[in-house]
Amino acid sequence: MAAGNPIKRLFDLYTSELSFDEIERMIKMESAAVYEFYKNEIPEPIAYQNKFNRSITFIKSLFNAFLMKLSPARRVFYISALIIFIVGILGLNTPYLVFSFLILNVLLAFELADKLIVKDDIVLAKKIQKRLMPEPPFYNEQFDISAFSEAAREVGGDYFDIVESDKDDKTYVIIGDISGKGIAAALYMVRVQTILQFLIENNSDPKKIIIELKKYFAKKLEREYFLTLSIASIDKNGKIKYSNAGHLPLIHYKQKENTFVEINPTGIGIGFNDKGLFEKTLAEEKVKTETNDILCFCTDGVTEAMNQSKVQFGMERLKIIIKENHDKPIDDIKNIIIQTITNFRGNAEVNDDISLVLMKAK
Repeated sequence: MAAGNPIKRLFDLYTSELSFDEIERMIKMESAAVYEFYKNEIPEPIAYQNKFNRSITFIKSLFNAFLMKLSPARRVFYISALIIFIVGILGLNTPYLVFSFLILNVLLAFELADKLIVKDDIVLAKKIQKRLMPEPPFYNEQFDISAFSEAAREVGGDYFDIVESDKDDKTYVIIGDISGKGIAAALYMVRVQTILQFLIENNSDPKKIIIELKKYFAKKLEREYFLTLSIASIDKNGKIKYSNAGHLPLIHYKQKENTFVEINPTGIGIGFNDKGLFEKTLAEEKVKTETNDILCFCTDGVTEAMNQSKVQFGMERLKIIIKENHDKPIDDIKNIIIQTITNFRGNAEVNDDISLVLMKAK
């Protein structure tokens, strides 16, 4: 019994905080994410090959994709360790097996150190991005405002802002979505925020702000990225002007009529090949609200949140929640929406960043 205690202690040490949910997540989600990471390096299967040959080709391609992700030096050491391991197996040579095991563990230690260094940087980036987002409470004389943002990864490309302009005594509500996820999208998001806060102090109308944003932002945008964005300005009398550059429509719940209106002025996303049509097609609308009306700005991560059956949450579910809870405080409505999305998604992977801004007329 005593001899077993050190083994049990070692087992308990290495399995502490391990749960079935974590194992299930690794098998279902992380393995899928790993496959997606290497998938672009794997060629399409040859149509005339039989199933066995396709499997062999796939395994070879996957192994090669993995090797090519290693640095040249580590690649050589990894292949050497495999060769030593195979020789050790064929010759029943224990020292060879031990040596190959040591090489592989040293390589694993290097890769893990790289990952942890990058992870620390990402954690810092997440903190910085969070600090750049406006924090509640959001004060406005005409509206109660509540907001939420969650990145699919540690950092994301969703962007919302609530900016008070001293120049014209207006409040600007902005929501945007940069294509893609992760560090690249987050860096673009920071650039968008910086440019917009400068433009708001020099322009008063949402349409003009978006046009100027395109001039500054599109020049540095990589071809595979694009930005959709909507901006609403609220003056001291509660009058709203709204422009939309290819983003989801603004949802307006009219409390007296118990109906919804989708406000969707024409506009093209920034970064598309608009052939000179961007400025010509971008429109601006006036939005009139009454007491207890609700305005909802959101990114497509809300409506396109998927459950394990790949069913999307959809715009209609969002409207139903707003309608059924319109008499509640705006923070409560926001919390109910987020909790409903979480329950709907279940154990499915978060497939996109989620951002939401709700406004309730006083």
